[in-house]
Amino acid sequence: MMTIVCYGNLFSQNRVDTTAIVTQLEVIRDRDQKTRKGIDSAAFMQFIDSTNLIQVEALIGKYGWLGISFVGSRGNNTIFLVIQHSGLATQEKYLPMMQKSLEEGESRPSDFALLQDRVLMGQGKKQIYGSQVVFNKRGEQEFYPIEDEKNVNNRREKAGLQPIEEYAKYFSIEYKLPTE
Repeated sequence: MMTIVCYGNLFSQNRVDTTAIVTQLEVIRDRDQKTRKGIDSAAFMQFIDSTNLIQVEALIGKYGWLGISFVGSRGNNTIFLVIQHSGLATQEKYLPMMQKSLEEGESRPSDFALLQDRVLMGQGKKQIYGSQVVFNKRGEQEFYPIEDEKNVNNRREKAGLQPIEEYAKYFSIEYKLPTE
């Protein structure tokens, strides 16, 4: 006869302090948004974005894509914002992770749509959801070219985005869907 004795926490797993991670993400989010809302100097935006990315990549490296059930919707959105505000290579690197998170219900479809459009635009391809706006030669804002533009609102609705005509108003763009 064999007896196995287990003592206390010998086989316990380390607990993750998600409260500390969520707090860290709030600080990152605050820094990210202050420069974009004109509260902090935009001259420091690139520096702030790069330091935020270092922290977010360290978290992703340790825990994988931080989903909603792990850090909440706001924390998950912060991860997206930092990746969205990084360079194309970083966006391309994390887009598949975010897609997997989306498929698992751990990321918001609207965030994924914005990142996917940003990556496609960076690759010189047409965007899918019509989320990206550029300045034309006259200095006016317009939508970056959209794939199958007449059906963009169907895709936007599935991603939880408002109709493109309403979205256009934020940029003072007078927009009408093509009929053909």
